[in-house]
Amino acid sequence: MAQYTYKVLLETNTGFVLDTDVLDTGVLGYVLQDVSSYVRSIRATRGKSTLQGKFTAGQMTVVFDNRSRAFDPKYTSSPFYGSIVPRRRIVFQITNNADSRTYTQFNGWVDDWNLSYDISGDSTSTAQCSDIFTILSNQNVSLTAPTAELSGDRMRRVLSSSSVALSPEYYGLYPGVFTMGTASYSGNALDYLQNVADSEAGFLFVTAGGLLKFMDWNALVSPVVSPDLPFSSTPGTAAFPIHGLEVQYGTEELVNNVTITSAAGTVTAQDTTSQQTYRIASESYPVLTSNLTQMTTLANFYITNYGNPRYRVSQLTLSLDDPRVQDVNKGFIGLSVLLPIDVGNTCSVTWTPNNIGTAITQTAFIIGLDIDATPESCTFTYSIAGEDTRSLI
Repeated sequence: MAQYTYKVLLETNTGFVLDTDVLDTGVLGYVLQDVSSYVRSIRATRGKSTLQGKFTAGQMTVVFDNRSRAFDPKYTSSPFYGSIVPRRRIVFQITNNADSRTYTQFNGWVDDWNLSYDISGDSTSTAQCSDIFTILSNQNVSLTAPTAELSGDRMRRVLSSSSVALSPEYYGLYPGVFTMGTASYSGNALDYLQNVADSEAGFLFVTAGGLLKFMDWNALVSPVVSPDLPFSSTPGTAAFPIHGLEVQYGTEELVNNVTITSAAGTVTAQDTTSQQTYRIASESYPVLTSNLTQMTTLANFYITNYGNPRYRVSQLTLSLDDPRVQDVNKGFIGLSVLLPIDVGNTCSVTWTPNNIGTAITQTAFIIGLDIDATPESCTFTYSIAGEDTRSLI
């Protein structure tokens, strides 16, 4: 028996799938039908590749077998006629067959249907999908002299505004630590929400279940003593096997001259030793923070973490088809641990380059996840943040 089974659910005009994982994501009331038997391949991408970068909209591409014209919006005899239209809900799930638990890996909407026909008679219909970030990126918000408040409260103000009106079932926010100022704003809602998150070096992203999530400064304090997901290149260890690993060591994240600006003023920080060694690398961060002490904390954070080139694991890959990825009762920690892991979880990576020298271990946050699946295989590729140094506030 295979270790896992994947499933694609599409919002259609017929059929109903009652699944607790789907209901937990706020999909209750939608008509979701299992269309997995038509799937040829799935690629789902979420997160970002560097700690300083912004989280982008999650994307998923699902290629369906369309030889029967089942996914042709103009074919009136299709069992899904009337449902092959943009903005239909689509959900990708994987079930651990060892314990029959199902875990959502992507929850979003179809943006486009692209049909391809070959002279041989083959035909595919490709659903291009995205998550709730795409919805927010097409909405505007106006704030007139808002009350000074914590970042989490500021996000709630935006999300509950009449021009956004996102139901609380679609987001989960930490309270926030830094205080946002009273400057007015009129413009893109997602840009503003990301600026709020950046104002305290927080994470604003969409979870695998489709939930808009904000992790504030304190939620990201490390080092982590017990990581959620251990990886190792050493066979036989109680960790997931690494199939591929990439390391970055360079100036792509180097910042040794920092300027933090807001309506409250300007704060600067620099690392002169780094500047003498690697030349000056300046970066300016406009924030909404109204507290100069907090702005100083943020400036020092960037200098401490990025003042010198970092040797870090940037990406690693594993296959769900590896026989070592088993259930815990078979001697390995298994899919029951792997499948629920999401962006924002912690991981440890232990490897010995080319099996030469001593092992290297790093502990950090998962900041991105790509999934490539076909009926025959499934591969997970994680983007890993560098080590993050900050203290509780």
